[in-house]
Amino acid sequence: MPTYTSNDIEICIATMNRADLSFLELMFQCSLSAIKHQIIIVNQSKTVVLKSDYSNIRVFNDSDFGLSRSRNLALSNCKSAFAWILDDDVQILPEAIGVIVEKLNTYKMVNLFVFKIVTPNGVDKRVYSKKDKLVTSKKELSHIHSIEMIFNTAMWRDKNFRFNTRFGLGAQFKMGEECIVSEDVLSQNGTIMLVPEAIVVHDELSTANDPSSDEVIYASGALAGRRNAITAFLYSFKYVFFLWRKDYESSLRVLWYKMKVFQKGTNDYVSGFRRPRENDGKQ
Repeated sequence: MPTYTSNDIEICIATMNRADLSFLELMFQCSLSAIKHQIIIVNQSKTVVLKSDYSNIRVFNDSDFGLSRSRNLALSNCKSAFAWILDDDVQILPEAIGVIVEKLNTYKMVNLFVFKIVTPNGVDKRVYSKKDKLVTSKKELSHIHSIEMIFNTAMWRDKNFRFNTRFGLGAQFKMGEECIVSEDVLSQNGTIMLVPEAIVVHDELSTANDPSSDEVIYASGALAGRRNAITAFLYSFKYVFFLWRKDYESSLRVLWYKMKVFQKGTNDYVSGFRRPRENDGKQ
């Protein structure tokens, strides 16, 4: 087995409407000329073309929109052994690449690594395992974020994996794409390693933090329908009970409405209904 180095990692960044590369300086906390990592940028825009004069930074401009579409385009063009999935609003920790390389060499048969995000205050983004752990159940994948994920690109190509473009920011169902693709890896007998070591900083606020949001409930219904359309109906009751038990909602009228939103997500996914995007190009 090879010994991996930082050159075996390509950082795949999704962005929109960028005219220059200056945003990378905030992400890496250094000047552009000091960034030596291999980088792929997918810039989605109907009007702005992004260019790179740096040999280690490749840019792909795309006139269509959707975060999952951006991820797929980056991964299909990745030349390195591993791809780190990132957004343009994160800050990479100085020790991140070293931490990643160490784990790549420790667990050489792993197909997908899931690391840790911290907020600007140094607080964990979510609840993580206490130590390195192989995933054995799909339940362990329900709350992961794409910016934690490091893919083995050989398996990605060999198994023809894709982020589901019906899910994710800019799509009909605005979350859940990470859960789907990681479940696909597990279903194809791939190995997923949870590594509770921080590699990136991201703000603590996100749409997915509010389980009472209609968008989150609608996407959750679609995810449940993708797994099993029959049990999804039963899960809609469990979901609204969770909202009541955790005191997100107390009104029976509102809870009934939320259950219908969940069930609509299930029905729309199962039927193949595609809702037109209200704000084309706004993620």
